[in-house]
Amino acid sequence: MGFLSLLTFELDGARFGLDATHVCESVWLPELTPVEEAPPWVVGLFSLRGRIVPVTDLHLRFGHPARPYSTRDQLVVLEADHGPMGVIVSEVIGVIELSAAAIQPAPQFDAAASGPAHLVAGEARVGDELVTLLDVSRLTHLPEAPALTEAMQPPTPAGHFCPEATPAERALFHARAMALRQAAVEDEGVRIGLAVVELGGECFGVELAAVQEFCDIGQLAPIPCCPPHILGAMNLRGDLVTLIDPRAALNLPAASRGDKAVVARLGEQAVGIAVDAVHDVVYLKQEELQAPPAALRERGGAEITGTAAYAGRTMTVLDLPALLAREDWIVNESVNFREG
Repeated sequence: MGFLSLLTFELDGARFGLDATHVCESVWLPELTPVEEAPPWVVGLFSLRGRIVPVTDLHLRFGHPARPYSTRDQLVVLEADHGPMGVIVSEVIGVIELSAAAIQPAPQFDAAASGPAHLVAGEARVGDELVTLLDVSRLTHLPEAPALTEAMQPPTPAGHFCPEATPAERALFHARAMALRQAAVEDEGVRIGLAVVELGGECFGVELAAVQEFCDIGQLAPIPCCPPHILGAMNLRGDLVTLIDPRAALNLPAASRGDKAVVARLGEQAVGIAVDAVHDVVYLKQEELQAPPAALRERGGAEITGTAAYAGRTMTVLDLPALLAREDWIVNESVNFREG
């Protein structure tokens, strides 16, 4: 029995899947440059390390009204016979393995239509979710491919990408576009990949090498005899994850926990750090990382490795493995259960 690898994502609350073998990478939505003489659902271009990529708005492709973009939107970059194509999605969920037998044919509501008009390749149930599978070949097909050129100019002030965005959001979209436009990493030296998260109104960077994944915080089960910074345990696809509130360790004011978690591994144990939001992924040159001020190091401890500029703010870079290994975070309590 054959199996398929599918990249799953959400768009406006619905879940979709794409053949993962055609996925090059996923990035946070950057500023897009408008392109003339393109279908209305091709909403712009961006440069991915020197390669020009047209971008499809699936919302428009399905015939829905235009919607404003968010800095939380992501872009899945596909590669097929017709070349690269970016697809705007609300959130990338992950890659799953699915039996080919579990995929049911897509309903045909317009049998007279042919070619790339039908984007849906099938339907499958994954857990409690119904996943709509999209045909990558048809999705990346452009009826009349626009002339793509490297000489892209930023939008004029009157034609800002995402005009309803705030100045700070526009600056973030632009910074992402500039970072993606850079030459290949090999030509520029080693870069440090950081996930940018928010906690207590401050930005923190966590090295991607230490991160297993990001997830929403689900229902928590309390853990007996634990200090307050251990919020409980949650089930992450069958893996038990202990969730920790890092505010006290970082000397941040106490507050209700956020809705997102950064999941890492401490030995065999999966550990989640509760954060308010996951904003971005950035790649910094070593020289862009500054030594932390003495006052910041004194406040946050040795787990703070540096600072860097991010979207007009100062981002504090954390050593996540060191943070998770703090002695005062280790629980040595034992719990005795008596049979009632």
